[in-house]
Amino acid sequence: MNIKKKHSIAIFASDKGKGDPERGSIMAEAGSFLATQNAQFTCFAQKNNFCAPLITAINKAGGDVTIFCEEGFTIPSGLSEIKMKLVSKNEKQKNQQINEASDAFIALPGSLLSAKSLFEIWVATNRKKPVALLNKNRAFEFMRGFGVDVISHKVKKIDQHIIVSDNIEDLWHRLNKALSE
Repeated sequence: MNIKKKHSIAIFASDKGKGDPERGSIMAEAGSFLATQNAQFTCFAQKNNFCAPLITAINKAGGDVTIFCEEGFTIPSGLSEIKMKLVSKNEKQKNQQINEASDAFIALPGSLLSAKSLFEIWVATNRKKPVALLNKNRAFEFMRGFGVDVISHKVKKIDQHIIVSDNIEDLWHRLNKALSE
């Protein structure tokens, strides 16, 4: 019998600040789908940046989710049963902790803060772990362009390292393929 490894996926999303007005529903839809997959998900939370629609959807659908947070973060009362793991306030150490806990990264439409955090962690991995970008409403066109124009000259098989799709099911399928290669 072939048993697949349960991957650990860090999800970067933000429901704060300027961004896609539909991001709450996009996060809920993505969270509901991802919860049905055989994976463990981590989300990073800061005092003013917590992707509640995503975490709520994963939790409600029975998924396995852990919140990585800095000391002082208070989880909303309706999500008190979710696992929490404290991470360092030191940016470099925090990035290392999230990197070590993850096999791959997913970014959902949100804010530039979450895209910036994802990019910093991915660079810290020496670009060895796949990044999957849910490009709903063209949220990550700038990163797609950056990948093609800049990163592709340094990273072989860029399409296996940076996966872009506007559909969560396709994104997950392609990410799983990249993880199995």
